[in-house]
Amino acid sequence: MSAEYDLHTHSNASDGLIPPAELVSRADALGIRHLALTDHDTVSGLTEAQHAAIGKQISIINGIELSTRWQNQTIHVVGLNVNKDHDELINVTSRLDSMRDKRAKKIGDKLARAGIEHTYAKAKQLAGSGTVTRQHFAHVLVDMGVAKTTNDVFKRYLVRNKPGYVNADWPMLNETLYLIHSAGGVAVIAHPLRYKMTATKLRQLMTEFKQLGGLGIEVVTGSHSRDEISLVANYAKQYELAASVGSDFHNLDTAWAQLGNLASLPDNLTPIWQVW
Repeated sequence: MSAEYDLHTHSNASDGLIPPAELVSRADALGIRHLALTDHDTVSGLTEAQHAAIGKQISIINGIELSTRWQNQTIHVVGLNVNKDHDELINVTSRLDSMRDKRAKKIGDKLARAGIEHTYAKAKQLAGSGTVTRQHFAHVLVDMGVAKTTNDVFKRYLVRNKPGYVNADWPMLNETLYLIHSAGGVAVIAHPLRYKMTATKLRQLMTEFKQLGGLGIEVVTGSHSRDEISLVANYAKQYELAASVGSDFHNLDTAWAQLGNLASLPDNLTPIWQVW
């Protein structure tokens, strides 16, 4: 049985592989009643998602997942219940889209110098009207037989000190939270245990995030084990952060990140949907 809430999902407006309308239809059929579309650094899929929900038993929560810099590390922050038509949000996401495209071209150039040609053109074709992301390159390299899995691609080609790595100049954490708040949304730390930081550093992140007005943390995600859910639940209590739930769905092939396939939220936590 699917969870009633899934507040972290992606469509082909960013690096997901299905259109927003199909995402909504699948979520509705699974029994999800509250779905947040949180594409990377864009709100371009939200109008289609909202239209697709008309006449269905599902509500769409306008969301976005923003890449941000904190202590020389990339952190992802989910903005929930944002105004998708907010001028500053549209302006910033437009700049981020342009930056992502320039980065993608550089990735393609670097891979070509490493002997793997035409990857940008293929990634662009896969992305369609959406933004070209590293995930698109990963799928392309798997299709080309360069690697067996997308995780393998990232490890061998797309991370620091590898042939296709290109740094991105993301906004700072304070800028990201200001943007989310300006657009009327609430900010949530996405998949907090995926950043491979020490417990001390993670505590520093949560402290600063809270000081900047951040309200939530993903306690239940597709990538968290039962023990990890318990750990993050304790963090949520300690730092008085509301608890969010999200599969981080991108496609139908990633078994651990399927729509609504989420554990129950632990007791004694404030669900994020109660703070907006």
